[in-house]
This record gives sequence, C-alpha cells and structure tokens, in this order.
Amino acid sequence: MTKDIVLFGLYSIVHLVAIVSITKENVFFLPSKIIPILLLILFLSRDWAYLLKKGKLVVVALVFSLFGDSFLALPSPDFFVPGLGSFLVAQLIYAYAFSIGSKLSIVRLIPFVIFGCTFFYFLKPELGPLLIPVAVYVSAICLMGWRSLARVAPSRVYFLGLFGSLIFILSDSIIAYSMFLNRTMDRQVASLLIMITYYLAQFFIYAATKVEELNSVRRKST
Repeated sequence: MTKDIVLFGLYSIVHLVAIVSITKENVFFLPSKIIPILLLILFLSRDWAYLLKKGKLVVVALVFSLFGDSFLALPSPDFFVPGLGSFLVAQLIYAYAFSIGSKLSIVRLIPFVIFGCTFFYFLKPELGPLLIPVAVYVSAICLMGWRSLARVAPSRVYFLGLFGSLIFILSDSIIAYSMFLNRTMDRQVASLLIMITYYLAQFFIYAATKVEELNSVRRKST
C-alpha cells in the first residue's frame, strides 16, 4: 500500500497548491481536486473481484464523494445543494458499510447526538432556505460517526475507520463554520483546512477497507 500512499499524497498536495495559486474558474482546479479521490477508487476497484460487500460499498461511497467534489469545485453557488446531496449519499453508504456485522450500541450514539444537536443549534439561525438540507446532512454525518464507533472489526481496521469518520465530521464542520458561523474567515485558509482533513478522512477509510479486505483474501488463500 506504500505506492498508494505516495501517489495519493502527491496529488493531494497538488490540489492544496492549486487552492493558494489558482481560482475555481481555472480549468485545472476541478481535476486537481478530484484526482486524489479518483485514485482511491481505482486502487480499490482493481481488486473488485476480491472485495467483500463492505469494500464494494466503500467504492460506491467514494464515487458519490467524487460527484460531490465535482459539484463543489464549480464556481457557481447553485451547485452547493447537489454537492451536499452527493456527500449525503456517501455518508449513508459509509454508515451502512460500517454497520455490517456490527452491534447497534445505542450508548455510542449519545456523543454524536450531543454534538449534532449542539452544532445545529448554533447553525440554525444562519441557514435560511438551507435549514432542512443541512439538518439532514448533520444527521447523516452523526449516523456515520456512530456506526464507525459501534463497528465490530479488528483493532487496526476499527481505529483507521473511526479516525477517518471523525476527521470527516471535522472537515464538514469546518465547511459549515466557515460558510455560516464565520463568513469573514479567510477563504484560502478555510479551503486548505477543509481539504487537508477531507483527504485524510477519505484515506483513513480507504486504508481501513484495504487492510480488512487484504486480511480476508489472506484467510481465504490459507
């Protein structure tokens, strides 16, 4: 998986450089943003025949994330809701993948209910017509976080997936904070923080899936 890390890291850095050097209107901006996620899709898809249901679901979630990235990379604000919708589907798929073979564990839902309700309480006065879409999305990321915390998996797989989910929530929280609670926040700083945490989150979830699938293939071959 070392080559995967190097390639993903290099192309992620390319987009971070693009954030501070070009605008969304530049023809290079969109491809620089989506190539890292496209790589993760390709890395997992090349082993499609060996993937379990969880692995295939993660590939599908990454595809919806790619759509979300594409919509949000476009300069028009009209694409925000389609982007949000694409990521909503990705979060629900991740939540389902984490739930396969896992326990319900209502107790582990509590911290996400507290976080989601508190964060939405502060966001609500600033949302306007986006009130319902954002409410649904906050619920989805909390659901994803809960299912990752309640997941039954080997230690390494569990913590990689959990870290990925928590960092994903952090990334989405930075988006909401910069868009609604602190509109004067420097856009480049916000974009850098969002994309650094987002790429890390997706890679941790990818790594958890890769480790789990590789272990499954090894077990089948022995």
